[in-house]
Amino acid sequence: LGFQLKGYASKSGVPETPYDKETFDGSRNRAMNARKKFPEADWYIGLESGLIERYGHMYEEAWATIIDREGKEYYGYSSGLKVPDYILKKMKDMNMQHCDVMEVIEKEFGKLPNDTWGTYSGELILREVSLEESLRNALIQITAPETSFYKKY
Repeated sequence: LGFQLKGYASKSGVPETPYDKETFDGSRNRAMNARKKFPEADWYIGLESGLIERYGHMYEEAWATIIDREGKEYYGYSSGLKVPDYILKKMKDMNMQHCDVMEVIEKEFGKLPNDTWGTYSGELILREVSLEESLRNALIQITAPETSFYKKY
């Protein structure tokens, strides 16, 4: 039993740094676009990371959407990493979006990791962790055993 995985730079249809529900929408749009591009596939996956405000703090989190051949959709999201106050202050002071501030910071400090979580944390944690977590949380709904509550209707 084997499988083939194809990567596709699908358009998200949301801003470069999505906010709130736009992150969910971006992951779903990517999966839907992949479904149109590769109609013969069994599964379509869309990933997106973005910002969300929770309890008065700003976090970056990721969402995954998986769509099967029949059109059933599965969703998962990751834990969030708090956006550093330093970044938030720059956004406010400069009246700029997150993605634009990150470009300014790179000019200020030199080449940074091409990864916001890596930049925030001094590369102690990478955004890849959140993307994997969101994908895992969507996949578990599909791969859970028959004894799981995901399989009860």
